[in-house]
Amino acid sequence: MIKLFNLSNHDTDLGKFGFDHSRLDAFIRNFGFDGIELIQNNEWKEEQIPSRHVKGMHMRFWPVWLDFWNGNGKELLKQFGSMETVCHYYGGDNRKAMVSWYKKEIETAVKLNVKYVVFHISHVLPEHCFSYKFTYVDSEVIKAGIELLNEVMDGVTGEFRLLVENLWWPGLTLLDGTLAKELIDGVRYPYKGFMLDISHVMNTNLQLSDEDGAVDYILRVLENLGGLSGLIKGIHLNSSLSGEYVKSQFGNSSIFEEKDFFKRYIDSYKHVLNIDRHVPFESTSIRRVLDFVKPEYLVYEFLTDNIERLEELSALQNKVLGF
Repeated sequence: MIKLFNLSNHDTDLGKFGFDHSRLDAFIRNFGFDGIELIQNNEWKEEQIPSRHVKGMHMRFWPVWLDFWNGNGKELLKQFGSMETVCHYYGGDNRKAMVSWYKKEIETAVKLNVKYVVFHISHVLPEHCFSYKFTYVDSEVIKAGIELLNEVMDGVTGEFRLLVENLWWPGLTLLDGTLAKELIDGVRYPYKGFMLDISHVMNTNLQLSDEDGAVDYILRVLENLGGLSGLIKGIHLNSSLSGEYVKSQFGNSSIFEEKDFFKRYIDSYKHVLNIDRHVPFESTSIRRVLDFVKPEYLVYEFLTDNIERLEELSALQNKVLGF
């Protein structure tokens, strides 16, 4: 099993290591990591994060994308207010902008010789992060996701794995084995599978109150997948017991009153950080999930403001897992 942690090449993350990759080397060594899963916010540079550390890459995610992909101009104007804002958000005025962005990321992944890339197939509007009243259902998002992935991966000859990650918004949740199989079967790239995000499964059940109960729930979800669970090649390890918070926000209508898309987007992002908390899983019962999945890649996925906090959380997760 290859043990990693998530790291972006944004200044806020690079600054944790003083913009000095020798300090990154020391952190990786001291906490028993084999490298990182890279989130590419900017163009990758060897002097910032040496390629030898990059084992996986997390692709960019547009949470709002289905109407853009389907060319629904009327709905886009309703959501964004103007085509100028649409172009600013997506980098263009049609689906080719998204495909082009992802192809460039794939080129970098091939250049870095990564073991895998992670992709989200999900769709949610800022307002729906609060209301949980969604525009599309899972099957519609997955159908479009298959189209997107096939365009992005067309002509790609790398041998890395394409791992689709579960979320709790409409799309791939892993709660429906039939839809999960439809996604895997529909993507033409041969090396494919799933990245299981522990918190994201927890977020599909607002009644969870403790981590031991969460483990029981996660194992039921995995067992219901049958043989498809064997396609889970990696785990994003974190914890989030946020059901009571989510239910407390159902009546929050303030975001619906804001006209500016990006202000709504920022408000919803802050809200999502309270749903998906990215903290360590503190119960040793999580080992039951690792024993069931036997992942090739285990990724500590935490959100921290400084190196001291990252060290603290990594040490805690190591202790829980007996590493």
